[in-house]
Amino acid sequence: MLPKTIIHLLSGGMDSVVLLYDLHSQGHKIHALLYDYGQKHSQELKWARYHCDVLDVLQTQITLPLLRGSELTDGRGSFVVPNRNAIFISVAVNLAVETSAETITLGCNKVDEESFPDCRRGFFDTMNTSVKAAGYDIEICAPYLDKPKWWIAGLAREMKIPLNKTWSCYRRSNLPCGVCPACVKHAATLAESLNAAHACQPL
Repeated sequence: MLPKTIIHLLSGGMDSVVLLYDLHSQGHKIHALLYDYGQKHSQELKWARYHCDVLDVLQTQITLPLLRGSELTDGRGSFVVPNRNAIFISVAVNLAVETSAETITLGCNKVDEESFPDCRRGFFDTMNTSVKAAGYDIEICAPYLDKPKWWIAGLAREMKIPLNKTWSCYRRSNLPCGVCPACVKHAATLAESLNAAHACQPL
């Protein structure tokens, strides 16, 4: 694969951080885009900046107006932030045009599509069609869309990415709460990944 210029949406969570390292290892030129959208768990941005510094990746943090209607922001509704990825991608397209980037990447995966409508293949297909219809030759890509989270955790272990320096909690605190949906899913993911790794060990 020829190296590309990529705008990577980096949250500081496991999936987007692992994809950052994965893309970097392939030799792509990466511009990480970080969003402050009023999320309670803004600690994730600290870890996003940390990994950009480790890899010497160009980073831009953008502060958006508060994205309303979610437990993650204004305390209303579910943990789904309405239309979040469409907003993120639209801003990323603007930056991609300005910087002549060819691709926008997100760390969405197979497990995400169960709960988040904007993490499904149909959504990405439609966003790609819309961007092309607007006249921009920019690809929106979620390389892990068909991968389970335990596979991503396994790749992190293989690449020696420190997952303790990522943030997968929905709460505002110094340490992960351990009980929110994100923490529960993260713990289950790590357990599944370890079980898969042990199953592959030769007898």
